[in-house]
Amino acid sequence: MDKGNLPFGCIMTGPDDIILLEGENTVITDENMIAHCEINLIKKLSSRVEPHFLEDCTIYTSTEPCAMCAGAIFWSGIGTVVYALGKDAYHRIAGTCDPAHILSMPARDIFDRGGREMVVLGPLMEDEAAACYTKWLNAGR
Repeated sequence: MDKGNLPFGCIMTGPDDIILLEGENTVITDENMIAHCEINLIKKLSSRVEPHFLEDCTIYTSTEPCAMCAGAIFWSGIGTVVYALGKDAYHRIAGTCDPAHILSMPARDIFDRGGREMVVLGPLMEDEAAACYTKWLNAGR
């Protein structure tokens, strides 16, 4: 957020729960509409590990992954997704109600249609995540 980007971030942990990598949203600073935190993390990660290693890894995201990011998470081979704030709660807080900018497909639906089992946990800590987003919005972002 301090860099002027939207308040989305994620981390990847390995099988031993040690943080391997962090990802941040850079849509504004990179002038790239698909530079979501999950996409940025997966791009950095893809050359660093073997695909089967990711089956035992977890991505923790500040918000439920959008359809694009859910697809990238699925195709990367990551085994577990944990997110704080659900999409519906985020859209209520942010006031993003323009149907042209909402792809109403829950991440779980995308993962459920894939050919491999994934663990999805969330929304978790919605009150804390909502407070963070509200603070960002009230700061005039």
